[in-house]
Amino acid sequence: METLPKTDDDYGQIPTETNAGHMYPGKAASHGSAITSNVVGPANVVSAGVCGEAPIKSSSAVLEVNSALLKMRLSCTVKHSITGRIRICVALLASYKDLSVTLGNYLKTQSGVTDVDVNYFCGSFTIYYDKDTTATDVIVKSVSAMTISDVVGLKAQPVQVKTEDKEISLSYFRWASVAMGLSLGLGGVPVLALAIVYPMLLYIAVPVYKRTYKCITNEHRLNVDFLDAAALTVGLLTGDVINASAMVWLIHLGDYIRDLTASSSHRTIRKLLDFQENYAWVVRGEVEVKVRVKDIKVGEVVSLNVGNLIPVDGEITEGEIIVDQQVLTGESFPVHKEAGDMVLAATVIKDGKAYVRVTKTGDDTKVAQVVKMVEEAPLYETKIQNHAEKFADRVVMPSLITTSLIFASTLSLPHLAALLTVDFGTGVRVSAPTAVLSCMISATSHGILIKGGSYLEKLYKSDTIIFDKTGTLTTGEIKVEDVIGFNGYEEEEIISYAATAELQMTHPIAEAVVKYAESKHIELKIRDTVVYRVGRGVDALIAGKNVLVGSLRLLNENSVPIDDEIVIVTDTLISDGKAALYISIDGRLAGIISFSDQIRKEAKAMIDELHRVGVTNVIMLTGDVKKVAYPVAKMLGMDKCIAGVLPEQKAEVVIDLKKKGHVVAFVGDGINDSVALSYADIGFSVKGGADITKETAGVILLDDNLHKIPMAFEISKETIKLIKENYAITGGLNVVAYALAAFNLISPVLSTLISNGSAIIACINGMKPIIRMKLKGR
Repeated sequence: METLPKTDDDYGQIPTETNAGHMYPGKAASHGSAITSNVVGPANVVSAGVCGEAPIKSSSAVLEVNSALLKMRLSCTVKHSITGRIRICVALLASYKDLSVTLGNYLKTQSGVTDVDVNYFCGSFTIYYDKDTTATDVIVKSVSAMTISDVVGLKAQPVQVKTEDKEISLSYFRWASVAMGLSLGLGGVPVLALAIVYPMLLYIAVPVYKRTYKCITNEHRLNVDFLDAAALTVGLLTGDVINASAMVWLIHLGDYIRDLTASSSHRTIRKLLDFQENYAWVVRGEVEVKVRVKDIKVGEVVSLNVGNLIPVDGEITEGEIIVDQQVLTGESFPVHKEAGDMVLAATVIKDGKAYVRVTKTGDDTKVAQVVKMVEEAPLYETKIQNHAEKFADRVVMPSLITTSLIFASTLSLPHLAALLTVDFGTGVRVSAPTAVLSCMISATSHGILIKGGSYLEKLYKSDTIIFDKTGTLTTGEIKVEDVIGFNGYEEEEIISYAATAELQMTHPIAEAVVKYAESKHIELKIRDTVVYRVGRGVDALIAGKNVLVGSLRLLNENSVPIDDEIVIVTDTLISDGKAALYISIDGRLAGIISFSDQIRKEAKAMIDELHRVGVTNVIMLTGDVKKVAYPVAKMLGMDKCIAGVLPEQKAEVVIDLKKKGHVVAFVGDGINDSVALSYADIGFSVKGGADITKETAGVILLDDNLHKIPMAFEISKETIKLIKENYAITGGLNVVAYALAAFNLISPVLSTLISNGSAIIACINGMKPIIRMKLKGR
């Protein structure tokens, strides 16, 4: 373990040489205890282990030990487990880098395992797996049954890299695109098209038939995959290469989009815990040493300074800090923390210094629990589904049954061909996605990115919408609202003293005061001295006067008199959702400056518009305290406000509403909103939101305008209207064609013309939004 001085120059970097460590307050140490020299030894020793384990050794060291050790079983221990991820420790492999990496690569090749992170210092393996196909006890048993000799033998085996689902679906989509192109190019030569394209279609259709078989045998029901398979079969049996190719192309396009979204979401969610690979300063013995965050243990004390990302959950034992918790709680204002208060991992220290005793690390921290909840949330479908399923259930299967009965009674192949070419399924499958794609393109031109057809369906059905407050309904920027003078002081003089005292301070409120002074062109005074009181404010000597700028607590500690009038003014400001900053000069209150997180100017009109388009329940759900949140909700015309909630509590509110039969949309911008976004039926991410909210949301606003939210609802209504029109067109014309074919009044060619013509007409109808967009020159 290296012990290093904590300076701005080397913080967070991997040390390359040894230096004396700095001291934990109140303790003395000899220089000898603060210095650790780098390990020098045999060639197989690389460096001292960060975990405090033995030096790292190559696998050649294992080969030199006796045969008894080679035969020892690995005997792994489960350190932590959540759905989709398990962390095991193999003590025998601790510090043997080559063998640990070899075993990690082997585990990556196992069925259901998606990824493996290896910490060879500690012999630790974090295994990510498919929760639907893999059991953790199988993983543990397979590792425990191996010997060191087995692991050495694995080195000779080539490492097989698991192919991701998105790569498989992309491969099928590419083949489907080739088949589509060939079928169109060879449409005039049916025999050649059948010979070249059919074998390709049969190969591409295999995943669809596999899913259909699995659903029928395992779940004993018919689902959308069965309908896909039925439509493909009709197309293949009738020799309609173009329709069959179009069908399989659309199916694999939907599969690829779904898998791509899931893969991207998984990577983004994992990034939230990247800070566990950083370094932090930990008090060990009589010095502070720099160690990896993931190696910090419960009960240890971590040293934290301004600007640090807090790496653990813990309790402050010494010092005071200002913490920005917006990433987890959604609070608009930084929070003062002192000895005895709890802090959370992934939050940021805006000011101050403190020592924190660790209560939770790694996967046990609050932010890790947020990640867990997002990972376990249900994945969204990205294909248009509900309306297509209902339509096909009512029409496709009855038509197939009727066709079979008619053929059994006539045994006429031409008659059968005419009936089979009346394909209800293709019209449904082609026209619905066309309408969805058209509306999605139209939405994008208006600054609204909608990820798929299922999101449009959910929007159409949504009766409840929940808003986060900070950064969503508000700008997230703190600004001065009121300047109230006392004891003869006017606004300009109050701001001059306050801004002079707060100059160069990093607190958001201090920055807001200075910006306000600049905007009003108020001249600042000469500041002689200034002392910052963490969590209270500043004590400054300005132009020979003693000036206090900060909280009521600061004034009370300095015996500044506070009368009933000041209390009434303070209560009024709080009831209006504002925060207050107090200024005293030479022991007398000079003024109060109020602040608020600015409400977006379009927020009120947007909520009124939501009510107009049919959303009956508009709710504010925020981590802010009631006294800040309720006035904002009342001002905006919300139907309900729920304040002071944590991320997992937001998800509980969403789940409870869904259980009551509501279809819930959620609008948010931060990591603290990602859990609720995942559990909502449809999520909105506003511009500037965190990456994870963009991944978990179904709708992303591309510009900073909340009016796009009700517009998205209107687009969803237009989409469903177009889909219903297209079903009427394809259904009506195909029913006519089927009836004529049933009575043997039309030939197979004419029935095909009517059937395919209905799909073409429906597609043109579905493209109306794009046509309008082009006519308007967008």
